[in-house]
Parts: sequence; C-alpha cells; structure tokens
Amino acid sequence: MASDEDRQSEAAIPLDVAAPRYLLVMTATIVPAANAGVKRADPKLRLEDYKHALRTWLNYEHAAADRILLLENSGADLSQLRAIATGENPRRKPVEILSVPGNRIPEGTNYGYTEMQMLDDGLAMSRLRRETTHMVKATGRLTFPALGKALDLIGKPFDLMVDCRKLGFPRRGFDAAVQLFACSHDFYDRVLRDAKKEMNSTDLRLLEHLIFRKVIPFKGQPGYYLRFPCNIEPVGYSGFKSRSYRSPKMALTHAIRAALRVIAPDYWF
Repeated sequence: MASDEDRQSEAAIPLDVAAPRYLLVMTATIVPAANAGVKRADPKLRLEDYKHALRTWLNYEHAAADRILLLENSGADLSQLRAIATGENPRRKPVEILSVPGNRIPEGTNYGYTEMQMLDDGLAMSRLRRETTHMVKATGRLTFPALGKALDLIGKPFDLMVDCRKLGFPRRGFDAAVQLFACSHDFYDRVLRDAKKEMNSTDLRLLEHLIFRKVIPFKGQPGYYLRFPCNIEPVGYSGFKSRSYRSPKMALTHAIRAALRVIAPDYWF
C-alpha cells in the first residue's frame, strides 16, 4: 500500500504527464422525493438496483473503478450497501459510502438539482477524492460496461469526457447525457460546482440542458471531449420510465447511434 509520502509525491505530478487516478462516483436516491416524477420509485426496487450496480463495479477490471464513492441523499439505510462493499469486494477496492442530506427538489427544477447538490456536498466530504485526479460520475442504479474502452480510446490526459446529443422530434436543440460523464476534479470545481443555482423553470429546468450549457464553450479545445469515442450504453432500468435499456426499442436506438458515430461523427445523435 502506498505511503502518505508516496501519495503526496504522486499528487505533485502535473496532469499533463500523469495517468489519471479515477474516482467512480455513484449517485443514489433510494427514496425519491414525492415530486421527482420517476416511475421507478419503489425504494426496495431501487435499493436492489444499487446493490447490483455496486457489485458490478467492485468486479470491474478497468482503473476507472479502482476507487468508488457512493453518495445517497434520501437518508435511507445504507447498511446493505456497506456490507457489500466490505464483504463482496474481491479486488479490495477502496470504497466510501456517504449519506448526504438533501433531496428536496426546488420549485421550477427537477431531480437534477438535487443530484448536483449531492455531488457538490459529497465530493467535498470525500477522502478518496483527495487521492485522485478525475471523477467518473455514474447514475448509481446503472452500469456502463464500455466505460473503460472509451477512456482507453482517449488514451491521454483530459479534462472532460461527456456525450452531447442532438434532440429528436418533438424536441429541438441539444443536450448532454448526464447518466455518465468524466472530468478532472479541477474542471468540476471550476465549471460545475454550484452550477445548480443556474437551474430555472424555463430554459434550464433539466440537468441535461444545464450541463450542455456549461460544457459547450469548450468544444474543440484540447483535452475536452464532448462526444464519447465509442458508444457507452447503460445497463439497467430507466428511473423516469422504469424501462430496461436492453428493450428492443432501446437496442435499435443504440444501434443507430453506434452507426452514426462511424458514418457521420459530426452528427451528435
């Protein structure tokens, strides 16, 4: 195990020459707020989703999940998750499971507001964050098997990897997928911390719109990737519709998206 002196020495290595040290951040709300508007609202069902995802990440071989931080904001009992982290952790990964109070959704916003609040508060509390350079934010009920492949395809230090998309009919414009993104801790603190305060009841009600607004100024700059280098499709169930991401309809969407990345890479579908 690395000593405190080793960690301090590693932390002094500039970002442009050091391999990123990742912290996988799982966001969790076991008991959704009454106005969250999600169909997958049963706390027992959601807890099982989080347990399954945690087990998957504990066994994930890529460095993206070498350290895991699970944040939960509804005050639910986390003992079953902590038992998995200690008793079903074959790779002996460092894991923090923190309760971060506050899942009240302000009027005019949606549950994305409380997700950003959870990140702001939980990251500030985390010991593991201080030992790492980058975070991978993942919706805690889902897993993303192709995450490691995407990071390897980038293959060099970066500040941001997020997937921006063109909205289809009947919606217009663009947004950013917020189930999964990766960024340096410095980028989060400079650009995303406290961004929730910009959410409103009109053009920035959804977190997807807020994140797109915050990241689009970095398009084309070195180290900022506004499209995943390959498809990173989620495994699990949509919280909003409680629909499997492996349903025939979703499988077709994923296939179209994968094809367009190859034949029309500038089309952000």
